[in-house]
Amino acid sequence: MDAGTHSQKDVILITVDSLRADFVFDGPEVIDSLPTLDSLHQMSTTFSNAFSNAGFTKSSFLSIFSGTYPWMFESVQGGFGPDRPHVAEQFSEAGYETGGFHSNPYLDTDYGYDRGFDYYMGRDKGEEMDKATFSSEAWQFITRRIGSDRLSDGIRNLYQSVGSNLGIQIGGDPYLNAEDINDSVVRWVDQTDGPKFIWVHYMDVHTPYYPHEGTVSEDISKRRAVKLFHRVHDQRGDASEDDIDLLRRLYRGELQYLDRCLGDLLDDLGHHLDLNESILAFSSDHGEAFNEHGHVFHPDGVQYDELVHIPLLVNGPDFDTTTVDTPVSNIDLVPTLLSAANHPIPESCMGDDLRSLAADPPDDRIVFTEGYTEVDGRVMATSGDYKLIQYLNDGQSFLYDRVDDPKERHNCIDKKPDVRDRLHTAVDEHIQMARTHDGESNNVEVNDEVKDRLRRLGYAE
Repeated sequence: MDAGTHSQKDVILITVDSLRADFVFDGPEVIDSLPTLDSLHQMSTTFSNAFSNAGFTKSSFLSIFSGTYPWMFESVQGGFGPDRPHVAEQFSEAGYETGGFHSNPYLDTDYGYDRGFDYYMGRDKGEEMDKATFSSEAWQFITRRIGSDRLSDGIRNLYQSVGSNLGIQIGGDPYLNAEDINDSVVRWVDQTDGPKFIWVHYMDVHTPYYPHEGTVSEDISKRRAVKLFHRVHDQRGDASEDDIDLLRRLYRGELQYLDRCLGDLLDDLGHHLDLNESILAFSSDHGEAFNEHGHVFHPDGVQYDELVHIPLLVNGPDFDTTTVDTPVSNIDLVPTLLSAANHPIPESCMGDDLRSLAADPPDDRIVFTEGYTEVDGRVMATSGDYKLIQYLNDGQSFLYDRVDDPKERHNCIDKKPDVRDRLHTAVDEHIQMARTHDGESNNVEVNDEVKDRLRRLGYAE
């Protein structure tokens, strides 16, 4: 459709960082008191076997924004390479106003994720100075004035020590909360005309988790929560069961808070947009581990369900209220959203329109999750009922029956030769495809402010 033809539906893509499926829909971890998500679930097409295409944000959003796999980019570290079509650019070409709202430093403009957005939080600050970056800029001013790397490292060690022992986040919170994100979204929508593509990314269920009133975590002090985060971050798989249980409760509280804020956003958007005629997709970039397989948080390369099984639903006039068991993944978002806007789908897209999959579910679909690199990394392939995880560096393979062994405890690689061979063949073909589709990457130099925010989220950088 040519730019300037404004009969398109508004399109809203909502993603949540670190949100695993079984805390939301039909799983053993599902929690009560999620009225907004429950309502969306009841009105939408829900994909019960949805998976992220990578286990951490920067890789996952290569798929979410391009409809291709991360390994099809030359380098994950290079960010969103210039030769891959970006969903925001596609909507802009179709005559849409495009707005991106997030506070994750891995999605900073240094990595090229802002391509095609008319407004991109963190890039177009104006009067809306990003509260999550202001404290980091103050921190950078301090370290520059100090002028000594050794002394600067000492201050960073002090940050870790103060967080662990006193429960104080020096430099402030590392991300914007959902209420602040919502405020910016509504302001932007109020100032724009014509059809809109809106991407909103919430960080609240990402570490560090904070307590909130009116949730299961309201009786936990923020200082205790910060101390817990630092302690578990240091101990990782050796964290105590009591600490993991408390961490889960804080995670649940963050999800309840997010659900409340999501309801507020939809109420506010309902005053500006015709939500009954809009397309709304809800997904996550990856899950979160609570020591189920000796891992906490979301280390790259871990491909058990707690890290890669995600909630995914689509609401719109052409989507029925139903649950679809066919395996899908985040690479299906771009063709779904562009199709809903009657815009051509780039030939590079590897995904399928979720509306078509829901109308005529195939019985042989396989989706993939990638970790590290296509040379020595790991790849997961799942048909829904079964999952194969293959290590490329040493050839080890693990096959899990997701129906009879949902906790993925027992490797049945020798008991299911037909399933094993089918998924092995699919993995081999996927790796060959990835190795022949390398793209051009950006030469990324990450600034100190972004590095600081990543450290406060629990990353080395």
